[in-house]
Amino acid sequence: MSKIVQFPKRADGAKWFDIKNATEDSADVFIYDIVGDSWIGTDAGTFVKQLNALKTKKINLRINSPGGSVFDGMAIYNALARHSAEVTSYIDGLAASIASVIALAGKKVVIAENAMMMIHNPWSYAAGNSDELRKVADVLDQIKETIINTYATRTGLKRDEIAKMMDEETWFTAEEAIMKKFADESVEGVKAAAQFDLSIFGYAKAPTSGNGQSTEQTAATASIEATISATTPETISPPARLKRRQALIEKLNK
Repeated sequence: MSKIVQFPKRADGAKWFDIKNATEDSADVFIYDIVGDSWIGTDAGTFVKQLNALKTKKINLRINSPGGSVFDGMAIYNALARHSAEVTSYIDGLAASIASVIALAGKKVVIAENAMMMIHNPWSYAAGNSDELRKVADVLDQIKETIINTYATRTGLKRDEIAKMMDEETWFTAEEAIMKKFADESVEGVKAAAQFDLSIFGYAKAPTSGNGQSTEQTAATASIEATISATTPETISPPARLKRRQALIEKLNK
């Protein structure tokens, strides 16, 4: 059986974003990887500096990302929202987790017919005593409220409905994203520049196909998910679920 790809390693010099075709009229901004330095990329400060240097009338923001650093993502969202250019977001493949927030910085959000969005509760790794861990939990609650504010302002949905969808880790097809007003319109599907093995992010309901895995890898991932579902309490945190998944992957790869 083929080995399942574990946490991705970015090639030396690779970037999670790029800015191309910049003119006085428009510029294309690509976020086509995991967001932010808290994972494996360049921090938000670099992105914001380059974005602020753009003197253009229109920004085409193209997204294909499984998520990443919440704090970097919020900084990116705010920088895009306050930029003088008119921003149009295009979800080319996936806008999951904090990437779904970044997408909403666009005055208009266009999603490819074969693309998806996902929203869920923020989570983090933490270590320390009980008081320190309670502080982390409080911060995560505050972050959730901030994200709900962004979603509610954009969609007009009630806060409790959004909170419930985040609790349940909700995946939207293009049609569902438009119906819930996370996106405005759809376009013909495009072949995304990269696909992601979503099993490595600890998402409880990630699609098990169409994510760049081979048939054997998809079958192996499905087997691991079945094992996790059968042996893991529903209340377990995403980081703990991720650690359990990684342990099973390592055992499979031996």
